Amino acid sequence: MCVIAGYAGDRPAVPILLEMLRRQECYDGDMTTGVATIHEGRLYYRRCVGNVDAVIRDTNILSLPGTIGIAHSRPGAGRNGVSVHPYISSDKATALVLNGTGMGVLPRKALHDAVLRELEELGYAFSTAHKSEHGWHKLSDGRSVMETEMRVFLIEEYMKRGKTPSEALALTSTRLYSDNATVILTEKAPDSIFALRTTRPLVFAADRGETYLATSRYGLPDALQEKADYLPLFHSCALRREGVTVTGDRVDEEPVAEPTPYTYAEGCRRIEAMLRSDEAPLYFDELELEIGRSMRDLFPGDHSCLQNARLVYDLLRQFEREGRLQKELRVQQRKQEDGSIAPRRRWYFWLED
Repeated sequence: MCVIAGYAGDRPAVPILLEMLRRQECYDGDMTTGVATIHEGRLYYRRCVGNVDAVIRDTNILSLPGTIGIAHSRPGAGRNGVSVHPYISSDKATALVLNGTGMGVLPRKALHDAVLRELEELGYAFSTAHKSEHGWHKLSDGRSVMETEMRVFLIEEYMKRGKTPSEALALTSTRLYSDNATVILTEKAPDSIFALRTTRPLVFAADRGETYLATSRYGLPDALQEKADYLPLFHSCALRREGVTVTGDRVDEEPVAEPTPYTYAEGCRRIEAMLRSDEAPLYFDELELEIGRSMRDLFPGDHSCLQNARLVYDLLRQFEREGRLQKELRVQQRKQEDGSIAPRRRWYFWLED
């Protein structure tokens, strides 16, 4: 699972954002790192394959100016290393980071393909275009592209047509609906971060002229973790140093169930059993995917997307505060489409009393 960070305040953003990523790396992320900031109306960004230490070592990321910014880390570089966030619009004015899965996409594949055809006809050039037998979205020449790049281009196109960043984010999240959380930073609104989550977690906290955004409470300063709350589902939100505003722009989709006391109590029992079983240690994605496969009854209703990642984060944090959570970093060797072998770092979890 990818992890996201955002900051708006009066201090240099990059060190804060990198520390927020570092705090979340020991749950997931850790294999690619990127940051975007805005200073005096201009967008700056750096990214690389590697963790926070690598991006500091291999780039001049600490020199990026600005007191507002977004950041991203993921547990792999994607097929052939093409998926390193933030994604940048063709006019170099907007940066986008995303945490998401393909859940909920299959019934809408034709709609997503129609967006790609539209962007291709408008002349957008995809830096992620690559040959792949398994690619989900393909250009007319057969090359695959990353959907995340489709998103930043569609947002750019909507803003060219006069939509505000908040409107563009909501319209794009509607047309490319899936299980995700999307965050953008744009020169069109240099004092704001815009975020919208359909199901993936995003928490925020505001204090004394500073606003923080993270995938989980782990990413926030210690003093603010208990004050944090989740952004509302389906609503575009503007984050500024003064706090968070829920805009009137939203995704019109099926409702997604909110966790209930039963969700947490029964989810705790089942996840605890998994983390004590012979199958443990387990990594984050294994836990959340098992919720989607066999624990859908934890969430009321029958929906194509669940807040399973939110539940896993909340329960891991509970186990950790109880002093029972153990974790270990393991490096896996993963075969790429070109036949090469690339490492993939994963944090594994289990419980001990």
